[in-house]
Amino acid sequence: MTKSKNVREALDRIRDAVDALDLGGSPGSIEYPRIENGPVELVLAFNNHEFIKLEGPDEAPYFSSHGPLTDLQFNELPGTWVATTFPVDPAKFGETETWPPAQVEPFDAPPVDPPKSNDVGNSKQSYYFNDREDWFVTAGPSIPRITRTKEGGAQFWVGSIGLISQGGGKFEGARGVTTYVGSGYFDKWPDSFPEQVQLLRAGFTALIGTYVKVVLRHDVGDAPESKAPVETGEEYPEYGGTPQRGGKRSRG
Repeated sequence: MTKSKNVREALDRIRDAVDALDLGGSPGSIEYPRIENGPVELVLAFNNHEFIKLEGPDEAPYFSSHGPLTDLQFNELPGTWVATTFPVDPAKFGETETWPPAQVEPFDAPPVDPPKSNDVGNSKQSYYFNDREDWFVTAGPSIPRITRTKEGGAQFWVGSIGLISQGGGKFEGARGVTTYVGSGYFDKWPDSFPEQVQLLRAGFTALIGTYVKVVLRHDVGDAPESKAPVETGEEYPEYGGTPQRGGKRSRG
């Protein structure tokens, strides 16, 4: 009887530990309500199982990738698909092996070194669900990085943040932001640039985690009517002067 009680108590502890880790998702689900912030936000999290190839001419190449989506337990989600592209500058390929300098404290205040990243390029991603009935597209900056391994290979990463530009079905008129962090691995990474390009053109498998925070159309409010910025003169000091259009007036 004591042994049976101990087993039950152990199972209860395991269940409690699993419940503590549960964010509201379940196998086959990509929705995580426990980490939604506010009454109208929808949070999605899933993986992309992509095959990526470097395409296009040598002077203007781009990464092109496609594949199905999976849940976070790597179960493929029927009726899903992802397609992405990331144009790259061949002159900046060498920068994929550079890293930022050590940052100075305090870490919750400036400065940031470097203040801007010159090797950021824009990418776009499209996500399809329910046999393409529901879908959305994002666009935004991406940063690729490669680190060589001691065994002569290389680990490849790309991190992206995208804004929803358009959508259909459930996501028509939605507004939100996505993060996309992916990786690939190469057993052997050549030293010469032409050989690296050849390897990337052959294609490779990438595993990507995607995190989406979105508000659906029925909860999106109207934006206030925008007013065009104006330059000011001197006649109406209470409003900063006189609105100027078509350039500044001469003082002659």
